[in-house]
Amino acid sequence: MYFFSQYKRGIWNKYRKGMPIFEMFIKDCSHLFLMIQNSLYHSGVHKKVLVFPHYPSRGSTLYKILRRLHYTITNKASANFSCAVYWEYLTERKEYAFLEPFVEKHPVVNFNSRDISKVYVDTVFTNVFGYSTCVNPTEYSGSIVQKSDTNALHDGVILQGPLQKIVDGSVYQILIDNRYSSDLVVDMRVVVVRNILPFVYIKYRDISERFKNTTVKTEVRQTIEVLSEQEIELLQTFCNNIHIDFGELDVLRNNDDGKVYVVDVNNTPQGPPAHTSKKDAEYALDTIAKAFQEEFLPNKS
Repeated sequence: MYFFSQYKRGIWNKYRKGMPIFEMFIKDCSHLFLMIQNSLYHSGVHKKVLVFPHYPSRGSTLYKILRRLHYTITNKASANFSCAVYWEYLTERKEYAFLEPFVEKHPVVNFNSRDISKVYVDTVFTNVFGYSTCVNPTEYSGSIVQKSDTNALHDGVILQGPLQKIVDGSVYQILIDNRYSSDLVVDMRVVVVRNILPFVYIKYRDISERFKNTTVKTEVRQTIEVLSEQEIELLQTFCNNIHIDFGELDVLRNNDDGKVYVVDVNNTPQGPPAHTSKKDAEYALDTIAKAFQEEFLPNKS
């Protein structure tokens, strides 16, 4: 019998409850192979990053860049590691206390990024930029977007205000005119690595799916090409105030007033987005990996 019980659902990582023993065995074997491979790359030194509490999916940006850097990912703090990343798939995070003892000795990326609800995002945004995305739906006259306050649901609907009643758990924002053409809208997904905003994904989507996480084309552009120096500085201040070290911002430019609006923050990014060319995707991951290494990984581990 494979004795996983004494290892709390896995030897190298803590796997989900109820995972079959054979599946855990296969995952641990695969992890051991990566450990050996990564150690050989670093001349016999085994370099690890603690990612807690959730193990990042293979589609996550973090997983991809750490594979490129030949760092082993673990969500069990049973041995030395180069840095830690607070990686919890919740809008309002709960499990940060476990990482508190490590803060003084190791970089803990996104340790203070604990709330990415739309209400909180807009509160921080308003304090930095001096204007808001949100409106009082019972008083505002015009097009209103109703969304869940929970992150990543992509459930926005357009309503005409003023409204007679509001729905608990929803936020109400102005309809930002981010049309690129008669049938397309364009979003800016700004990549964040501490104070570095290395580039922006330009995402085009069908206007009928403007609130979905879909694209018809994605381009990679230098940040200074699409944002002014002042806007970049304000976004850096926003990131500091909302305590995001690594992630992405969803930013829209409003055709009506020319201003930019932060409408979402993602501290567990998945990417590059769909319909990014192979060349752009390689550039994006290489750039993020280099910035992550410079900002968070020590020269010696």
